[in-house]
Amino acid sequence: MGGSGPERAGIGITHEAARRRRAEGAGADRSWRVGADGEAVIGDLLTGLARPSWWSRLWRRPPAWRALHSIPLVDARGRPRGDIDHVVIGPPGVVTINTKHHRAGRLVLDGDELVVNGRRTAYLGQARREAERAAGLLGCALAAAGEPGLAAALVVRPLIAVVGATVVVNRRAPGATVVPPHRLIPALTLMPARLTRREVAAVFEVARRSTSWAPPT
Repeated sequence: MGGSGPERAGIGITHEAARRRRAEGAGADRSWRVGADGEAVIGDLLTGLARPSWWSRLWRRPPAWRALHSIPLVDARGRPRGDIDHVVIGPPGVVTINTKHHRAGRLVLDGDELVVNGRRTAYLGQARREAERAAGLLGCALAAAGEPGLAAALVVRPLIAVVGATVVVNRRAPGATVVPPHRLIPALTLMPARLTRREVAAVFEVARRSTSWAPPT
């Protein structure tokens, strides 16, 4: 992401794959490369969503949707603590997206339980924690940027995008969304609107700064 703009989708996990390959040898990076491929699929969809329409360009209106990718997180000492795959800012507010790439198999969502090929996962908890952390960091950054009203009203929703596997939903997860790629854009655009275009632009301007994702000092 850097101080002036977003990173390419999957860039953080691609860097980690390269590091593993150098440290552990050929094949050690396979799961990381698979993850990067999944993030690229979702990143392409979000790029299309955030592309301004000809109508918006004609009237010079700010985009209704913005997207950031591979946002690095650090702790209070500046040490790396993972990343958020994608952050989408639009009429519903902010959505953090955690991409899971399973090249084959079956994912079953049953309320708070998310099972992949018969094995329970911690995906929902991870996605919710990412959203909570994003809400805290962006809220502080918005307030510091002179947007206390936006900071107080900020809503961050967690979403899990599943690439590759068949997704079966028995019961929806409270407070979270789980979708395959072809359902991603409809899921986002059908969420209740909360922000105006001006507010989307204001949140994006803060979110695109790398300093907004560091714990306040």
